[in-house]
Amino acid sequence: MAEAFGIAAGAVGIAAAFTACVDCFEYVQFGRHFGRDYQTDLLALNCSRIHLTRWGQAVDILNDPKLGRPDATAREIRTVKDTLCQILVLFADSAKISQQYTTGEDLSVLSSDSMDSTFVALNNKMRELAIKRQKSSSILRITQWALYRRSEFKSLIEGISSLIDSIEKIFPAPQAQLALVRQEAAQLHDQRALELVETAAEGVDGLLQNAAREVLNGHRYLNVSIKGKAQTGDAFSSDWHGKAVGASHTYDGVVVDKDGKALVGNKYGGKDFWDD
Repeated sequence: MAEAFGIAAGAVGIAAAFTACVDCFEYVQFGRHFGRDYQTDLLALNCSRIHLTRWGQAVDILNDPKLGRPDATAREIRTVKDTLCQILVLFADSAKISQQYTTGEDLSVLSSDSMDSTFVALNNKMRELAIKRQKSSSILRITQWALYRRSEFKSLIEGISSLIDSIEKIFPAPQAQLALVRQEAAQLHDQRALELVETAAEGVDGLLQNAAREVLNGHRYLNVSIKGKAQTGDAFSSDWHGKAVGASHTYDGVVVDKDGKALVGNKYGGKDFWDD
C-alpha cells in the first residue's frame, strides 16, 4: 500500500491511523469555484467525519485493540487498519492534485465568512463532536490544501464513504452507533439544521440522515402491546442540557398490560426509566 503523508501502514497502530484520518478532515479547504455549493459540500464532509468518529467510538477504537469483538482475528484488525490508511491515501491524493494547479489560476479559497450563520453554527457543532471523539493528538504534520473542482470533492467523499462502510461491515456495533447518532441528532437544536443535515448526509451517512429525518417527522407507534417493561422512541440521559426539536408523535393501539411499564416517546433528563 502506498504511503500517505509519509505514514507507512506497518509503522502505525490502528488507533493512530484512526486519529490521523479524523485529523485530515480539518485540513481540507474549498476553492472559490464551489460558490454557494461550498456550504453544503463542507457540511457533507463533516457528516463523513462524524460517521467515522461515531464508528470509532462505538467500537472503542482508541482503547480496545479488538474493537469490541473478543473473537476478532488478526486479519480482520489488519484489514481495518489498512482501510483507515487507504482513507489517508485518498486525502493525500487530493492534496497532490491541489498542488498541481498553477499560480495563474484562481487559487483563492472560501472561508466561514462566505457562509450563512446557520451553516457556520452547524459545522462548528459537528466539528466539536468529532474532535471530542478523537481525544488524542494526531501524528500528522501537514498543511492545509484546497479542492478546486467539484469532481475532486465528489471522488474524495465517495471514496471515504465507501471505505467507512467497508469497515462497518466487519465491526458494525449497531446498537452503540444507534445510541450515538440519536445523541447527535438531538444536539441539532432547530428544524433548519436538521433539514440541512438530512440533505448533506445523503449518500455519506445514512444513519445520520435517518436520525435527522426521524426527529423532523416524529415517531409512529401503531398496534403496540407491552407485557413487561419497554422503552420506545428516543431517551436522553440525566446529564442532557440541550433542546429537543421535532414533530409530534402518533400513538394508535398502544396497550400496556396490568403489570407492564412503558416509556413511549421521548425522555429528557431526570431519573432513568430503567432505574426503578
